[in-house]
Amino acid sequence: MLELSCLLLLLTTPTDTGSPGADAASKATMAAPNAMDCATRMTPITQRKHDEWPLESMSLTSDWNGLRTNLEENGLYLQARYTALLMQNFSGGLDTGFFGGGPVGLTLTADTEKLLGHDGGTFFIDLEYFDWYNGRFPQQRSFDPTGSWVGSNGNFIDADEANFAAIAQLYYQQSFLDDAGSIRFGKIDANDTFSSIDAAGSFQYNLMHNPPSLNLYLPTYPAEATALQASLRLNDHVTGHFGWYDGTNAAFDPATGRTGPSTGTRGPATFFDNGGHWFLITEWEFDWQLAPHLPGTGSIGGWLQTGRTTTAGSSTTGVEDVPGLYLSWQQTIWSGDVASSEAGGGVRFFGQFALSDPDKNPSHWSLMTGLSATGVIPGRPADAVGIAGGWTAFSDDPEIYRSTMPDGSAGPAGGHEIGFEVFYKAQLTPWCYVQPGFEWIGSPGGGDTSPLEDDVIGYLLVGVEF
Repeated sequence: MLELSCLLLLLTTPTDTGSPGADAASKATMAAPNAMDCATRMTPITQRKHDEWPLESMSLTSDWNGLRTNLEENGLYLQARYTALLMQNFSGGLDTGFFGGGPVGLTLTADTEKLLGHDGGTFFIDLEYFDWYNGRFPQQRSFDPTGSWVGSNGNFIDADEANFAAIAQLYYQQSFLDDAGSIRFGKIDANDTFSSIDAAGSFQYNLMHNPPSLNLYLPTYPAEATALQASLRLNDHVTGHFGWYDGTNAAFDPATGRTGPSTGTRGPATFFDNGGHWFLITEWEFDWQLAPHLPGTGSIGGWLQTGRTTTAGSSTTGVEDVPGLYLSWQQTIWSGDVASSEAGGGVRFFGQFALSDPDKNPSHWSLMTGLSATGVIPGRPADAVGIAGGWTAFSDDPEIYRSTMPDGSAGPAGGHEIGFEVFYKAQLTPWCYVQPGFEWIGSPGGGDTSPLEDDVIGYLLVGVEF
């Protein structure tokens, strides 16, 4: 029944055909630096608001003696960043100790109207590199000692990979119908558009980035994929998004027992020849205003991973055609004024519920909710604070899911993982922030009963824009 519901959602279009408004792809525009998160999943920058900051420079390297301004006036937007992710697992999990890494990103956005006189076109390229600061821990030779299946940090690469270097995104987008619609093709991070909650962007626990039911399937960092993606704004309050992605990240071959190949470091080859492994997704976004300074949005999404795919259990045959649903929301509940709320300021309440088939998906369902606040501390207009938590329930079928024992071997199925996080983000300059935070992960990796003790994690992030 869930699979049928997802297919219907993928094929259903709302009947409201009011006047089209601005394209929802404007989510790719960063309104102000205080709205930026530390995630490596970067979107194009098509606007800079220098006058909203007390300092003239938006970056450490400043304006390059006028060259940067000249480039932007001609439609070229270049950004580089480095983030230090420093984490310490004080107790619990597979092991204790320090772990972390340093993602580096370089992005270039080209506005074809300014550059070539072609209206509505955007070219985007994102180069990414990641290197772990720590060595492997003994259990499973992993760089992350927490044992969390959900993910202690959504900006980490796969915990058993030593480093990562790739053209993470490379696509062309064309807008049409006075920017009410857009088509995008190339290598794309699906989480830029789908299952993305802006108010949760600065959290690190991966449940705040996307539901665990998508962990094996969503083409996002560090496994972006070639795709065809479209958006259409039906009226001032309703926008539909559609994605057709290469789904070989989760492909499984029973003859060899291998999964993949991963699309993270690959080009478009497997999009055109992938043996029927597709990731199909749609999301319908609805926005409203309780008051001019209290905007809100809600989304309903449905997805389907086709072909024979992997599990996180003991199955040697894999599963076919995995479906899923999710509901997301965010609501500004307090803001000083309209300008602040439009830039992501004020206090925002957000959350997400997700559901998938426990006979096919390791994560049966999850619920996440929290509060984030930006610009609420007197004298600190760009600082942010946040608190959030969530619950993930796992399949009780050992063919589909197995937890991890303290020695790294397969543990019992079922159970749940609980996550809680709190942080303070201090924007020291327009180009540098420091974010200390705390995570508690209860029964990491689940299991009935859980074989791992609760994780107690402290972290510090330092981000620099060059």
